Amino acid sequence: MTVSILFNGHAEEVASPEALGEALQRFDRAAEFELWASVPAGPSLCMLRHGEHAWLMYLRQEGDSGFTSLGEAERPSTQAYILSNGQKDEYPLAWCIPLEQCYRAIAYFHANGGEQPPWIRWLES
Repeated sequence: MTVSILFNGHAEEVASPEALGEALQRFDRAAEFELWASVPAGPSLCMLRHGEHAWLMYLRQEGDSGFTSLGEAERPSTQAYILSNGQKDEYPLAWCIPLEQCYRAIAYFHANGGEQPPWIRWLES
């Protein structure tokens, strides 16, 4: 299945697991980014990264309030992220999960037609 990828506002189509792996390796070289993966007329998965901090948001359809990833530890502070439109937003560090889990979730989303990765702890928004 082809998944549309929007990386810092730049669109590309990713049809194979190999192409997705290559794209994720390329994206990983950026210390800060906004990444969206979406299936046609279906769910979307967003990853925001700032250095070692990253978190996911899963939307079942357009307009959905969705779910955010939930890290293992309660972390009371926030982290600022720069969105692709230049806007700066802050989100709780408690939503952060390891980078490798984020990339694995994107690969799962791609391979399973937009399904929500089940091993991520999700907080409904």
